[in-house]
Amino acid sequence: MKIVKNTLISLYINLFIIIFLFVSLLRGLIKNDMGNWIQILLIAGVIISGISNIIFAVKNTINACKLCKNRDYNSLRKCMKILKFGAIPYFILNFAMHFLIFLFLFAASRGTMIFTPIPLLFFIPICFTYPTVVFTSLYGIGFAVSISRDKKLSKKKFIFHVLLQLCFILDVISTISLLIKYKKIDEIN
Repeated sequence: MKIVKNTLISLYINLFIIIFLFVSLLRGLIKNDMGNWIQILLIAGVIISGISNIIFAVKNTINACKLCKNRDYNSLRKCMKILKFGAIPYFILNFAMHFLIFLFLFAASRGTMIFTPIPLLFFIPICFTYPTVVFTSLYGIGFAVSISRDKKLSKKKFIFHVLLQLCFILDVISTISLLIKYKKIDEIN
C-alpha cells in the first residue's frame, strides 16, 4: 500500500516540476534570460523525477504480479482504487498543461503552427503520459485476472475490462465497474 502512495507522490512531484520548468522557460523567453541556474535545476529535477517514476512503475508492476499470483483480492482492490482514483487529478492537470501550451503556441503563431511539424511535438507528452496509464492500470488488470481465474468473470468481460484498463478515461469506468462487481462477489460469498 505504501508503494502506491509513494508512486502518486512521485507522479505529482514530477508534474509540478514540469509545470515550474515551463513557467520558468516562459519567463525566460519574456525577459530574454534563458540560461539561468533555476532552469538547469528544474531540468535536472525533471530527469530525476522521471527516473523515479520509472522505478515506481517497475515496483508497481512487480507488486501487482505478486498480488495477482497470490490472488490477494483485497490488496489488489485497494491498490487499484487508490492508484487509479488518485491519478485522476494528475491526468487532468497534465492534459490542461499541455493544452495550454498548445493554445499558447497556436496563438503565438496566429494559427500557422498547424501547417508545421510543431504539432507533432505534442505526441512526445502523450508518449510519456500513456505508459503512466498502463502502469496505473496494472492493479486493475491483475484484479480482473484474479477474478477471471476463479470463474467470477467471464472471458469476454475479462478481455473487455483489460482493453478498457488500457484506454484513457475508460480505465476509470472499468475500475468503477470492477469495484462494484467485486462488492457483489463479496456479498455472494
